[in-house]
Amino acid sequence: MMNNSINCIIIEDEKPAADILEHYVSKIELLHLVGTFNSGTQAMRCLNTHHIDLIFTDINMPGISGIDFIKSITPTPNVIFTTAHSEYAVEGFELNAVDYLLKPITFERFLKAVNRFIKLDKHTIETLKPAPAASTAAPFVFIKCEKKMVKIFLDDILYFESQKNYLLIYTTSGQHKTYHSISEMEEKLPASKFLRVHRSFIVAISKIEQFSTSDVTLPGATIPIGRHYAAATLQMLKQYQQG
Repeated sequence: MMNNSINCIIIEDEKPAADILEHYVSKIELLHLVGTFNSGTQAMRCLNTHHIDLIFTDINMPGISGIDFIKSITPTPNVIFTTAHSEYAVEGFELNAVDYLLKPITFERFLKAVNRFIKLDKHTIETLKPAPAASTAAPFVFIKCEKKMVKIFLDDILYFESQKNYLLIYTTSGQHKTYHSISEMEEKLPASKFLRVHRSFIVAISKIEQFSTSDVTLPGATIPIGRHYAAATLQMLKQYQQG
């Protein structure tokens, strides 16, 4: 096992689903799978004898549910819930889950959840590069819009909206159109400043004026929160709550 690897376990009572998760774990070098279990009670001995950094657990299982199992552990572990039922997203958020994966789970979505854990985790992962020194200049990007490279300051961006084969960028000074996909844009944006809340929308966190479990409000727009993004969105925004 490599240094600074992430010890994880899988709790899943359906073998096909467990096999998929095991395959995904095997594709990420930083993850070290300690064991796969059919239930929370089976996993408890492992948790008592091994240091586990991250738990992937189904919610709907015979006996004790994944949510009730995680509630029984003190302190609450880092957990990524997996389930076929989106109605559990808010409850997962209330448990401070790292993420919430709705079945069927793609590897792209699984990888995003693991990356979210790495960003939230207190450990220093050897493959991550240190953040660059702070600059006094306002950060900006050049984005190809209508055959021209346009300079856009990150602090001016309100949100991005995917429209079929193009992407609209809404800023405080106007609107731009680019043919980048929303997934390409998401990869380039700093996760500390921007949040994907829907398959068609990325919002600037600092521009959010209010939010609920179903939408976020920015200047001049109310953006829906997609069910696949609900738990991750609420988890991110919760860190800014007071009281």
